[in-house]
Amino acid sequence: MAEQETKKRWKDKYKEMTRRQKVNMYLRWLLVIVGCFVLAFGTATFFTELNIVAGGLSGIGIIIQAFVPEGYEVIDITVFVLTWILWALGFIFLGREFALKTLMATIVYPLALALFLRVPFFQNLSVTMAGDGGTADILINCIFGGLCTGAGVALTFLGGGSSGGVDVIAFILEKYTGLKQSIGSFICDAIIIVIGIFVIPDNIIPGLCGIISAFLCALMIQFIYISNLTAYQVDIISDHYLEISQYVQDELGRGATIIDAKGGYHGDDRPILRVVVDRSQRNALRDYIAKVDPKAFTTFTQTSAVLGEGFREYPKPRTTKKNTKNEENNQDLEENNDENGKSE
Repeated sequence: MAEQETKKRWKDKYKEMTRRQKVNMYLRWLLVIVGCFVLAFGTATFFTELNIVAGGLSGIGIIIQAFVPEGYEVIDITVFVLTWILWALGFIFLGREFALKTLMATIVYPLALALFLRVPFFQNLSVTMAGDGGTADILINCIFGGLCTGAGVALTFLGGGSSGGVDVIAFILEKYTGLKQSIGSFICDAIIIVIGIFVIPDNIIPGLCGIISAFLCALMIQFIYISNLTAYQVDIISDHYLEISQYVQDELGRGATIIDAKGGYHGDDRPILRVVVDRSQRNALRDYIAKVDPKAFTTFTQTSAVLGEGFREYPKPRTTKKNTKNEENNQDLEENNDENGKSE
């Protein structure tokens, strides 16, 4: 019964969506799928053949693979098992919403990794990239592997999902200890890399290069994902502000606010049109303003965060033991006050 109600609710929600919202939803799904394939390709092609441990569940799989007899491939199996274990933990400790966001990556990434590890064409490509296993070959694979995996993770983030894996542990630590997700993820990856350096025989150079890969991965996430979250507050003073406002609403799909202001020199009324756009829309707006009013006075201010409709959702309040205790104390105090009021 509950499952039928959930399906009905999702169907009703889908029917209420506009065409633009549906297209955006499909594009987000596509980004998550493409990101998983890019992440899997970078891992299988550049890391596995040379036992380069750069963190993540694939790093654990490479460590285990080093102790398995030759001819048996267990990296993808290890990733598959651990991914679903961590997804279940995320469902338990982080809730259904988080589990839904990571579900697609949980399904697609292990399958994509198995594809790149077991199809002969990609196996030969991995062997070719490994070369003779010298230091130069290791360094080249670390560089390209780090760039690929970082791009893959960033694309899944842009799609509104998550790559799952050790990120789940980092989110759980953030929820219950207050440790930042980025720091928690770094600690998890660092532990895996250090274990790989000391546990896998003759793996010091690939292990140290794995640190470079992890650093490049973080840079790619910063370049692709974080930079795309940048938004701009645009203040426009123009005689054509109504025309520009209409363009913003109809073509860019953003809201606009008209602020009454007075000129400092003549004291005449000068309405200010205030708009907030994302990075991809900044140039389009600038070009349109230049087209309709080249003399318009416009300022573009980069924002650190924009929350609300059309941008990022508000994060849910973090519940801690301290907050829960304070709420309980406040509730007890209110109950006592009510009882005192009744007795009077």
